[in-house]
Amino acid sequence: MKIKQILYPLAAVIALSFLASCTEGNVTANENTSAAEVLIKDAPYTFCNPLDVLIGEERSYRGGEPVVIVYNDDYYLFVSHRKGYWYSSDFRDWTYVDAPGYPGGVVSVVEKDGILYGCSMNNKNVYKTLDPKSGVWEKVAELDSDRYGDANLFVDDDGRVYLYYGWSQIMPFKVVELDPVTFKEIAGPEICFFGDYKNHGFETRRNSDVIYSIFNGRRDYFEEEYPWIEGPWMTKHNGKYYLQYAAIGLELLSYSHGVYVADSPMGPFTYSEHNPLTYRTTGFQVGAGHGSTFHDKNGELWTICMIPASYGGAGRGSELAIYPTAVDEDGVMHSNYAFGDYPQYYPGMKKDVTKNNYTGWKLLSRNKKVTVSSTLAGYPAANGADEDFLTCWSAETGNPGEFFQMDLGAVSSIYAIQTNFDHIGAAPQPYAGGFGPAPHPDRYQCYIIEVSADGQTWTKIVDKSDNKLDLHHDYVELQSPIDARYVKITNVFTHDEANFSIKDLRVFGNPDVAASVKVKDVKAVRNPEDRREATLLWTPVEGADGYIIRYGIEPDKLYNSHIVYDTNVFTVRSLNTAPEYYFSVESFDSGLEYYKEISEEVYGIGAEIEIDKLGAGPRGWGFGDSPTLQRFMMKKGVNEYEFDNIDAGRWTIRHSYGPVLWSGELTNDDLIGEGESVSADLTELGVGTEVTGMLRMRVVRGEKSGKVIIEIDQNK
Repeated sequence: MKIKQILYPLAAVIALSFLASCTEGNVTANENTSAAEVLIKDAPYTFCNPLDVLIGEERSYRGGEPVVIVYNDDYYLFVSHRKGYWYSSDFRDWTYVDAPGYPGGVVSVVEKDGILYGCSMNNKNVYKTLDPKSGVWEKVAELDSDRYGDANLFVDDDGRVYLYYGWSQIMPFKVVELDPVTFKEIAGPEICFFGDYKNHGFETRRNSDVIYSIFNGRRDYFEEEYPWIEGPWMTKHNGKYYLQYAAIGLELLSYSHGVYVADSPMGPFTYSEHNPLTYRTTGFQVGAGHGSTFHDKNGELWTICMIPASYGGAGRGSELAIYPTAVDEDGVMHSNYAFGDYPQYYPGMKKDVTKNNYTGWKLLSRNKKVTVSSTLAGYPAANGADEDFLTCWSAETGNPGEFFQMDLGAVSSIYAIQTNFDHIGAAPQPYAGGFGPAPHPDRYQCYIIEVSADGQTWTKIVDKSDNKLDLHHDYVELQSPIDARYVKITNVFTHDEANFSIKDLRVFGNPDVAASVKVKDVKAVRNPEDRREATLLWTPVEGADGYIIRYGIEPDKLYNSHIVYDTNVFTVRSLNTAPEYYFSVESFDSGLEYYKEISEEVYGIGAEIEIDKLGAGPRGWGFGDSPTLQRFMMKKGVNEYEFDNIDAGRWTIRHSYGPVLWSGELTNDDLIGEGESVSADLTELGVGTEVTGMLRMRVVRGEKSGKVIIEIDQNK
């Protein structure tokens, strides 16, 4: 096994690790990172959606309604319902600021004349700070109304202030101009737009997209429902005004973003037929709504989104995801989310990010053979490699030593590992003083990761035996690529008395092994009864891991996408009814084969053999099993089976509840001592009219008892 560099302890203690890049050591630049731009020269280079939100050693926090701005050369991150926020100089290492006077709620923060101003949904108060790192905010004004749903402040280049608001299934987005000092309305309100699910496919609330219900059994979802439109966010770019909105609701796979465009902050606004802006219904990370779009320090655009979460067998949480965004030469805003849950470079590292931000590290772990220490009923091992964030594997316990081992199928070049933990069987945790989140434990999920080329000799590459961070999506960018075939994660400690459980162990690498292939025979049929839909069919590419479907309303602007696995048929349901569409399909491959579970190898082929001692106890239909009864199920690929603890007496070998294959007396001379004694042919084996082998038995002596070996001899 070629090990170029081994990882060691955590490089730095950070207050916020919501990008979950707890890289150990510095990454040596490789050809994929040589084009990094000025701002970031050291490790880590990459992140991987989904992203955790952490505040020191507290429990992972809800990543709701995120806002990112740049102020005084630092990035600031705000999320909802928290009297505090984070700042970072590089978008990697974050410091949390406790701010008791900060608005909280679903917030909007904006810079005006070097001062930060903030307000919150359905709250009249406006606050300001000259020093956000101090956490000190003071009230400076009151709005005219406390009914501004999802309020978003916007300051134009000329200093004029606007407020956009909207949060409803039936009400529109509106805008008012505010006095820049008093924040009172001086113009408007003007209607910006309503939802339009009949013409905008991505706005449709479909029953089939529901992840978890927010109605707690009070009602079912209809086949289709009016969308919630929410989360207004204004971005000015090259003189155009892009009013971003989220559609339909966090509890659906198709939670997403769209934009309307105007030449003036008050409108009129025109719908972008290139929508949706962000949209993920396939892959491990799904959903992409209610967030904000910001310029990084290189001037590149990014969109940060709230996404649905599931942990400990419960939904209704939210985490974060970010995607590179751009405005093209024709003024079309778009994002690249095709490989949105594969490793990407951090903001500030690349230019032209919608084209250059994917590392090229391929997913090596999907549908690979898995071996585990134990399995809790209902949580099979294959769930840990299925790319579905709603399923997981769980061990029977949370004891040290429980493990999850993956065979990639061949030695591969591993660049990064993302371990997505679940928390099955956790004991209910009391709220602190009856309010707020449960007290945090001394440690969270602790584990080690080892790799091996042959499954025999192992090298530890990650040691988090004393992990203090509540990382549900623990992403580690390796210091240098590691060549290995087997990856094994072993439990050290599980908090809250939970079982050791993993949603997916995701392994990335092999950037240079296999290239993409553009499929030439893509057939697309628009649904004549519903133009929001089109079904695609293409000839499978041999050996492909999956496909990226790209589509758009111009042949050179295929800005929308889906990632799909295990199919060459897919129905796109996010189309706008007015335009015609162009489609392309491109395969991708890691150079590895998927593991296909053969039921005969796992469960047996249906030939059950048993041995029993006559007179040892009642047996047979309705009488239960005797204490000496032993059984096995013959499995494909296994040619020898062993019955042990055989003592003197009359024994019978038979099909379970079926014909006798052998019966006879076994004495102490047959069973005690060394070597073999009795042997016999039991039955011919074959297929159809052809004899292919013989089922045989032989007795092997032992110190205190013997063994009966059943052998499948295919040489006959």
